[in-house]
Amino acid sequence: MSTAIQDEQYASLPNGMRLHYASAGERGKPLLIFLHGFPEFWFAWHAQLQAFGDRYFAVAPDLRGFNLSGMPKEVSDYRPKLITQDIEQLIAYLGYQRCVMVAHDWGGAIAWNIAISRSGLLDRLIIINATHPD
Repeated sequence: MSTAIQDEQYASLPNGMRLHYASAGERGKPLLIFLHGFPEFWFAWHAQLQAFGDRYFAVAPDLRGFNLSGMPKEVSDYRPKLITQDIEQLIAYLGYQRCVMVAHDWGGAIAWNIAISRSGLLDRLIIINATHPD
């Protein structure tokens, strides 16, 4: 079953970052977050948003510095710790305490950081093409 994708959504996070995201499905269903790789953006997950929107509130953000999300000027503003914080705050912004996370490449590196530092946020973690930091 194919679910309509809602684009042009923005989350203004407590840390000052503004993330663009696309979603499919309804809030209230379990949250499923997709994190893209480099140099991709949310559209890399277009087919998955449609496929999972019937069972989940499926969300694919543009990570900081990509596509329509905020683009800080300083290189130091792209540290994994800050991008991890963006995703943690996005989960809360969307009204959730936990999620299933699917991540690829650079998004996988961020997801591993979340799994290590904030494992309580994750019901499940699916990593595609990103090795464990150890």
